[in-house]
Amino acid sequence: MSLLDISPYVRAAHLYNYRGERDEQRRRGYSYAFHLFTEGHGQMIIQDVCYPISSGTFIFIRPGEWHTFEHAQMETMDAYNLYFDLWSVPTPHQPSFAYEWDQFEPEWMTAIRSCSELEQLPTSMSLRSYPHLIDLMKLTMVAFNQQGTYAREAASSLLKSWMLQWSHIATATKPMDERIAVVVEQMDNHPESRFSHEEWCDLSRLEKSQFYRLFKQETGMTPKAYLLDARMKKACVMLMESRQSITHIALELGYDSIHYFTNQFRAKYGVSPSSYRMGRAHHEIKRFS
Repeated sequence: MSLLDISPYVRAAHLYNYRGERDEQRRRGYSYAFHLFTEGHGQMIIQDVCYPISSGTFIFIRPGEWHTFEHAQMETMDAYNLYFDLWSVPTPHQPSFAYEWDQFEPEWMTAIRSCSELEQLPTSMSLRSYPHLIDLMKLTMVAFNQQGTYAREAASSLLKSWMLQWSHIATATKPMDERIAVVVEQMDNHPESRFSHEEWCDLSRLEKSQFYRLFKQETGMTPKAYLLDARMKKACVMLMESRQSITHIALELGYDSIHYFTNQFRAKYGVSPSSYRMGRAHHEIKRFS
């Protein structure tokens, strides 16, 4: 079998903030799982192997693998989480994982097929240089959480597209150039900072023309566009995860004017920051009601 033969079925898709709660402790899944971290630092222990976590880290968990989440001291970690099947449709209300203290039920395990392409995919990979994959992951989650007859089918179709694109990238491309990776990490972790071109060049140890050419080659974006994208992503997290005012969030992100922040946010997402926050809050209320 190949990845073209998969028929993904999304069980759950949500944003989660890891902060040391009991339900983040050691567990193993009945289904496949993706974890795309967007904020914070820490590590995941998967089958007794440690994988460092930072913004952009993507984790692929296979069914039955023991894993646990550990955030860095004084930090939390935000992640987009997807739980899914690839070859079957689970029975209603079938759990996605069992904790160490639970009774593991083998009959709840998802179907597993022999697929060499799937087996070659990495457990951990940075997606910082592949913003289109990050955006497609978000679209998959949005599709799943929409109210509609075909929401789950739409999400499953998007997930298959994601799997095919990721497989090509993960198996056919080289890691990001370290000179650019260190700048990207700084942008991801501190998008609110006012970086100068000289600082980027010093950090990468590249001349200005070399830096801009290599950055665009590695990320597909200019440094300015990438930094703005990172800033907008952090704005979304702050709007969803905090009760800070829009003005305070704008200041935290380095904006002198709330109007400029609002205009950039609306240009990126099509809605104002306040509308985005209200829409997400309304969705969460409906999802859990």
